[in-house]
Amino acid sequence: MTLRSAARGFLAFLLSVPALQGIDQWTVTYSSSNVCALRKSTVDINCTYEYPDNVLYHPTKVYTLWFTKVSNDQPVDLQGDADYTGRVGYSCGEDSCNGSRCHGTCTLRIKDLRESDFAVYKFRFTTNQPRGEYTVDPGVTLFVSDLQVKVSFPDPTDPTRAELECHSRCGLAGNHLYTWFRNGENVGQGVNSWVQPQSGGSYSCAVEEHNLSSPLVYAPKTPSVTVSPSGEIEEGSSVTLNCSSDANPAADYTWFKVNGDNFSRDTNQGQPLFFRRILSTNSGRYRCDAQNKLGKESVSISINVQYGPNHTSVYSSPSGGIEEGSSVTLSCSSDANPAANYTWFREHEDSVRESGQNYTITNITSEHEGNYYCQAHNAFGRHNSSFLFIKVTSSSLTAMVAVSTIVMLLATILLLVFLWMRRKRAFRKACEQGGRPDTVEEPLPVPVYENASALTNQMVPTALREPTEEHDDLHYASIHTSRSKNQEVPRWLPGSRVQSDQTDALIYSVVNVKRPNAVPGEREKTEATETSVLYSTVKK
Repeated sequence: MTLRSAARGFLAFLLSVPALQGIDQWTVTYSSSNVCALRKSTVDINCTYEYPDNVLYHPTKVYTLWFTKVSNDQPVDLQGDADYTGRVGYSCGEDSCNGSRCHGTCTLRIKDLRESDFAVYKFRFTTNQPRGEYTVDPGVTLFVSDLQVKVSFPDPTDPTRAELECHSRCGLAGNHLYTWFRNGENVGQGVNSWVQPQSGGSYSCAVEEHNLSSPLVYAPKTPSVTVSPSGEIEEGSSVTLNCSSDANPAADYTWFKVNGDNFSRDTNQGQPLFFRRILSTNSGRYRCDAQNKLGKESVSISINVQYGPNHTSVYSSPSGGIEEGSSVTLSCSSDANPAANYTWFREHEDSVRESGQNYTITNITSEHEGNYYCQAHNAFGRHNSSFLFIKVTSSSLTAMVAVSTIVMLLATILLLVFLWMRRKRAFRKACEQGGRPDTVEEPLPVPVYENASALTNQMVPTALREPTEEHDDLHYASIHTSRSKNQEVPRWLPGSRVQSDQTDALIYSVVNVKRPNAVPGEREKTEATETSVLYSTVKK
């Protein structure tokens, strides 16, 4: 803080004689309203001020300061501000007075500028006069900027050749010598530099006469991913995936799911991948791409969404009725993450029958018959299966059912074989007759004889043709009827007139005609007249 005094006699008090001591006697003038400087450089902010040399012959003493902050309605002197410790100083010359007015200058110097030094700086002076304090708004705005390396691709069709340009938002007066560095080594001079992004590395430019250099520019480093909240992810909760990478210029981020789903987000705002209500189907592997004009890097992360059991089902082996004395195994399955544990129950019973995915009942009896179900459970919930009814059958009933089934099956097979053979035989006969089985007409039956021994219509005794009380005995060894096509009948036999070419043939192997009750006196005659007809062969 500086003190200036002026000893000039004056009989009037400042506020009581405004005509003589106007407000225009108290002034502060800044050399510029805006100042821009490079980071790590030094900047000077200048101002001039005026004040009356005395009030009512009471000499004016002046105290000066610079500030950016106010505390309890009082300005905070920069020389006492911890953010500027060791970096600020005031340079205020001796005030000069001319007549009733005094003039002064004051310069604020800030060294090793930081981006946080961006602010509005104001000068304030106070005096020993009543209400002798003065500050002029709006002050001086200080902008702090780096040397910047601008990356561009003049030829959009050639992404392998990039142009680097060294510049500053503040602008540097005059001609300056720019030097380019790659990985800290000097690679040339000039405002621009041409590089191949795929070659990697970091680049910077410098203004040697100012001993200033730009921040490095480089492709993104391997990104890192954070999951919030950390720990286990439960279905239905909110989950955020955030991707970050060290890169200059800043990287753009894009999310992908490994199965191809694109989850691109507003990369300019750095928005993460957000699941308002995550589902089990969201489990999987995700990839984050970090990319700027100089390159791209990626990282993957697996998301495992955990949930309680559902779709719980139960089945038995063997299925169906279980024979008494045998064994049955009940198995339970459920969709759960992490894998579920299983407990077995019987309907209307509270006690646990078994623990585990499988439940085996050995030497089963009718007492085991009933409904069974399993309960699947993990840290996120539990779920019951539907009932499975176990039917226990006796061994005798089972055997009876098995035998009956086999008998019916065999009978069905035999019947089918019989019908097939019959059909086949009929078909073969039809083929031999030159016709189809379904088109053959039924011919009329007619006796057919191939051989007859000494039998004529005249040889048959009258007694054989006339009815008597005593009947002849006819003995047939076998009789068959069959169809005969165009078979010629001997015309000398009775009833030989045939009206159709196709008739049924009556076939006799042996026919004996006897008269057991003949009169004894006529026995010899009868024997002589007995007829014995032998048919040796009869064919169609």
